[in-house]
Amino acid sequence: MNAHTADRIVHDADSHIIEPPGWLENYATDYVCENAERGLIPLDLPILKPVLERAERRLAGEDPETTQAMKANLFGHREKYTQWTAYGAQDNLERQTFLDLAGLSGQLVFPSISWFRVFYSKDMRVQYEGAEAINRGMADFCSIDQRLKAVGFVPLNDPRRALACIKQGIKLGVSTFWLLTDAVEGRSPAHVEYDPIWALMQEAGIPITLHIGSSVRRFPAVYMETGVERVLEGPSLGNIEATKPHDLPVLHHSIERWLTAMIYFGVFDRFPRLKVGIIELGANWVPATLMNLDMGVSLLGKFDQGLKSLSLKPSEYIRRQVRVAPLHTEDAGWILRNVGKEILMFNTDYPHPEGGSDPFGAFERSLNAVSPTPDELDHFYSKNFESYMGL
Repeated sequence: MNAHTADRIVHDADSHIIEPPGWLENYATDYVCENAERGLIPLDLPILKPVLERAERRLAGEDPETTQAMKANLFGHREKYTQWTAYGAQDNLERQTFLDLAGLSGQLVFPSISWFRVFYSKDMRVQYEGAEAINRGMADFCSIDQRLKAVGFVPLNDPRRALACIKQGIKLGVSTFWLLTDAVEGRSPAHVEYDPIWALMQEAGIPITLHIGSSVRRFPAVYMETGVERVLEGPSLGNIEATKPHDLPVLHHSIERWLTAMIYFGVFDRFPRLKVGIIELGANWVPATLMNLDMGVSLLGKFDQGLKSLSLKPSEYIRRQVRVAPLHTEDAGWILRNVGKEILMFNTDYPHPEGGSDPFGAFERSLNAVSPTPDELDHFYSKNFESYMGL
């Protein structure tokens, strides 16, 4: 517990489960079991076998010393390939205790590797039945404690199937749905065929969530074609690149395109209570995006009747409806000073290692550099998350 979080409500806008072998199959149809992709990190990799066995032994109570060490240092205890062996990564009873130990009043929980097995499939039946399986699994994991907020997944290729998938997920107990930001099947993200989806989510108080991976294209593959071979150290799990270094500077591009469409084409105007969370996509870009969205309208929008009919400035829609989780490696204090108190949310990315060994301390040090007010800290650690999740 640090000075910022002592006697303060704290919510975590980003965490994950690490699905063990057979997790997706436990919730999936036979068709998905037979046709799902192997995924980015297939669980039958030889290098992963001892890691999974070690996690199984610990969960079976055969390594109490490691369990106690993890509980004593939740973020800093680093076993090899820690995300599979981390405390609460697979077991929801442990995750419940994790919340107590970390002092968290709420935590958003995303899937990890199972998502890749569904998202990258070209088979729409695998995508939709797979999404339903993920939603069942995430709701099941989080059902043990109301502080755990399950993140479901819904493809938007077929708006009618997507609407049915969301209805089913809400009944299961899913708290928010992870959507893609790319235009699919020739439709803008702001296409009117999606309006029934936004209407349902707004009425149910279920927000949209965008997370790293929400766009198929990050750093375009053709830009990697330099004529010189790129060499990685290895082999190890550590160099299976879900995110390349080249991706990081451009992760937000698809988010900016999505926000531009949703604001400029009036979706946020038509659905003023629809909330959006942007997670693990950084926040350094947000100050410039606020200015650029406003300039697009003020400098170039005078002949566009749709833009002229918007009831707010574009940046005001973001302040009203969008919340963003900065990376712990960013200068959150600088971002806060440039976007205001209404947007940023605390997050840990637990148990993914990129969340760092001390997310509480990292954010405290960054924010302290700009002397935040108690009200600004309340918004960062709790109020913005509560606004986003409709708590």
